[in-house]
Amino acid sequence: MTRIIVVLFCIVAFLSAGFKNQDKIKVLILSGRNNHDWETTTPKLKSIYEKSGLFEVRVSEQPESLKPTELKNYDVIVSNWNSFPEKDVRWSSELENALLNFVKSGGGFVTFHASTTAFFEWPEFKEISTGAWIDGTYHGKQGETEVNIQNKRHPITKGMQDFTMEDELWINAERNPSFKILGSATNKELQEKGSKKQPAIMVKDYGKGRVFHTILGHGVKNMQNEDFQNLMVRATDWAATGKVKQ
Repeated sequence: MTRIIVVLFCIVAFLSAGFKNQDKIKVLILSGRNNHDWETTTPKLKSIYEKSGLFEVRVSEQPESLKPTELKNYDVIVSNWNSFPEKDVRWSSELENALLNFVKSGGGFVTFHASTTAFFEWPEFKEISTGAWIDGTYHGKQGETEVNIQNKRHPITKGMQDFTMEDELWINAERNPSFKILGSATNKELQEKGSKKQPAIMVKDYGKGRVFHTILGHGVKNMQNEDFQNLMVRATDWAATGKVKQ
């Protein structure tokens, strides 16, 4: 009898774990190439997501080798990958179209800091990206960056307060006017020059899907900031589901 009870307990535990994983948002992180330190930032990003308890995460360090049909297994794709400084890097047309169709069909696409600096020769990528490093973009030294929440009605930023973090602030990054600005950022250097705050938190609907980008998150040290982590968790939840649980 004791053995039967143990077996039944194991079965129930196994089934419960299965149902629990089904409830989690399935995230695919694109990594393996970036002019920033992806080898440390990708594990940190994965840790941030898993610590929240909301996500089940897989990392691909060779996203160009993904099968187009694989994207359907996920709710949201998070990119920590870029092709900078090479201008002509492209994926297969099948995979590129699969990414666009994934978002159009209701999937989420999340980028941060340098991961929109990619696919300079792929015009359609510009429809789902903003904040890239282009001619005229620059940054000063890393330092205290003030982040101002401008839109407090959007699910991502609702209830969030302004915050500060150590980061590398990009100036005059590429602007896609179809993105809505939820928050902006500035620092002492920018203020001394009398320059405007820079768009820092941006979103866009694309077909049935949702796209998020933030210029924040240069490296692991910067990603330690709890407000940044909260922002990424909320943004990825929203991109995947249209809502924010946290």
